[in-house]
Amino acid sequence: MAAVAARLGVAASTLRTWDRRYGLGPSSHEAGSHRRYTPADVARLERMRHLTLQGVAPSDAARAALSSDPAVPLEAHPWPRRLQESAAEEPAHHERLLVDPLSLAAAALEPDAPRVHRMLDQEVRDAGIVKAWTSLAKPALAMLSQRERSDRPGVDPEGVIATAVLTAVREVATAAERARESGVHLLRPGDGPTASASRTALLCAAQDRRLRAHVIGGGLAERGVRARVLRAESLGGPEQGLRTIAERAARVLAVVGNPPGTDELVRAVSARGDVEVFLLGGDAPDLWLPRVHRVRSALAAVEEIAGLMEE
Repeated sequence: MAAVAARLGVAASTLRTWDRRYGLGPSSHEAGSHRRYTPADVARLERMRHLTLQGVAPSDAARAALSSDPAVPLEAHPWPRRLQESAAEEPAHHERLLVDPLSLAAAALEPDAPRVHRMLDQEVRDAGIVKAWTSLAKPALAMLSQRERSDRPGVDPEGVIATAVLTAVREVATAAERARESGVHLLRPGDGPTASASRTALLCAAQDRRLRAHVIGGGLAERGVRARVLRAESLGGPEQGLRTIAERAARVLAVVGNPPGTDELVRAVSARGDVEVFLLGGDAPDLWLPRVHRVRSALAAVEEIAGLMEE
């Protein structure tokens, strides 16, 4: 499982979820040994991952993967027409770039904004937006923060990377929205007219954590969950937070870090009783209340929130 998860760029917990919910698990089993993934199993999982990265809801992507022919190459498969058109609209870059945090930081220092964007785009296509953030952009930003330097007026390497990350998130979210509008996301049995609204997750963050919140929102979009990022400094107290939750018909509130007023907001939302609260980061407040969950990483936040929405 660990090897397959690394190949797909997902967490092992995601593979366990796909196995439990959709039957996309290992099919080979030898007496006295673990179950193992066959090449056909891996091919189906690659199709599942490909579709979720295009914005297809996991349940729909699983049905397509299970009904596909593993022997047919991924690029030759008859995916939904809207997704084919979306892929055709994207600029083709045949040259693969060397992508690592040091190379990204160097490109941002030049500054070579087009190259930075291409590196982010390539990593998002290969591994998804959250992995692109955690394994590429975030380490590059950490390198830049440790460097003693002066910048020419108008040159902001951190800003170049942040802009590229936001652009990548926006493209992921837009692709997911187009997929929903074209009918690729199908309402599940029992879903009512407000089903899509009930899949909304609100992400609350102060300015220093807002980029991370946008990345988590992009990761949720890849999983078919609509997300909105709230400015913590603009909420104006728990009452405004509760009104926003009601207006958005949100099922989840995720607070990134510990912005001012977090304790009061979390207590009010917990007392409401029908919204799950996720506290993200090592500096999150130490609150143990009903419907309040703690997660450390962006990837864990996406997996747990998306898993809750899919239930």
